[in-house]
Amino acid sequence: MEYRFATDEPRGHFASGRVLYNAKGAAPFPVRLADEIVQRCFHYLEERGHSGPYAIYDPCCGSGYLLTVIGLLHGAQIRAVFASDIDESMLETARRNLSLLTAEGMRARIEQLRELYEQYGKPSHAEALESAAMLDGYRACGTVESIEMFPADITVGSPEAVRDSGFCPVNIVIADLPYGHLTGWQSGSADPAARMLDSLFPLLRPGASVIALIADKSHKLRHERYRRIALLKAGKRQIALFEPKGC
Repeated sequence: MEYRFATDEPRGHFASGRVLYNAKGAAPFPVRLADEIVQRCFHYLEERGHSGPYAIYDPCCGSGYLLTVIGLLHGAQIRAVFASDIDESMLETARRNLSLLTAEGMRARIEQLRELYEQYGKPSHAEALESAAMLDGYRACGTVESIEMFPADITVGSPEAVRDSGFCPVNIVIADLPYGHLTGWQSGSADPAARMLDSLFPLLRPGASVIALIADKSHKLRHERYRRIALLKAGKRQIALFEPKGC
């Protein structure tokens, strides 16, 4: 895949477990790839006359790492963040990560890291403090008005927390679909990806919404209610961008 927007630069400050919180069983995600995908979504919406800031939703958020990285990098383009997962144990880590998009949450994390450094004096804690200061600079440029997290099985229907919010229709849906040995679908559906797209449809508006799905290459990323506008490949991953079809 050719990177059109995300530059090739060191991104160690975003390493999971340094400042952002890590969760056991959560799959890592490349920061530059996340940056590229969301900027392609921005570009699509801007071409159709919809400038930011946008409402973004990850229905398979896991630890919230992907949304947090996007929120820190592009907070000026985001007004509302929605995060859900069927695994409630993951949502606690997602809450901690997404709190880093707020001044209070980042301040608490910096204080925690400072206490660790004062107690143990490890170089890793000093590096984490340096990274936290850098990430706080990103955060300060953001305009996120609302962050909502909730448990939901996206394969069984549209979450009320999104549908009844003041930020619907959602502009961007981004989801790293469960696959591999670290994660997997917990839904009982025979085709959970298709059911997820069915559930998302009422939350979107043709011409004003875009979906980015990331999956391994075994997935067939198509749906009759959506027009696929791009299919990209990055290593073992494929990334499909969809727009909802009009009535």
